[in-house]
Amino acid sequence: MDARLQQEINVLGGKLRRMSADVKNEAKKDIKEAGGLLVAALKGRVPVGSKPHSRYKRIKKKGKRMPKGFGVKLATYRPGNLRRAYRVLNLRRTKLGVIIGPLLGGKSTDGYYVHMVNNDVKQANGTIRAGKRFVQAAIAAAGDAALQNIIGLLSRRINAEAQKQGIK
Repeated sequence: MDARLQQEINVLGGKLRRMSADVKNEAKKDIKEAGGLLVAALKGRVPVGSKPHSRYKRIKKKGKRMPKGFGVKLATYRPGNLRRAYRVLNLRRTKLGVIIGPLLGGKSTDGYYVHMVNNDVKQANGTIRAGKRFVQAAIAAAGDAALQNIIGLLSRRINAEAQKQGIK
């Protein structure tokens, strides 16, 4: 992201903080709508596996960890689950923004293993499996377009509210 876009976002954020709570809620909806561009780019780049994988709660026996596949099965990840896990997360802690990422702890989808697919992973035999880096590719492809969309939507929202209140 270039400095000019960041500067525009900072100016709009400052104006938005001075607006009423109703305008902030509407602005958050606008940001959520614009975040859909980035979600679509992410979903298009997520690799799809070829077979289901399971996650287990491994139980220790006599101080040693049980072998892979033993223990209580916690979740089964089917091919395409990670693609369906990505969405715009409307978290309460984010006052004037949203978070784009995989839903963790979902019933049918779970983004628990996204870091293992995206980043490099050291395997049990000591080799390193290269990550797919799909998150960085999606941000590079659609990040600026999403930011431009957010800037346009927020500018219209702020200008409409300022005109309604009779201020510049």
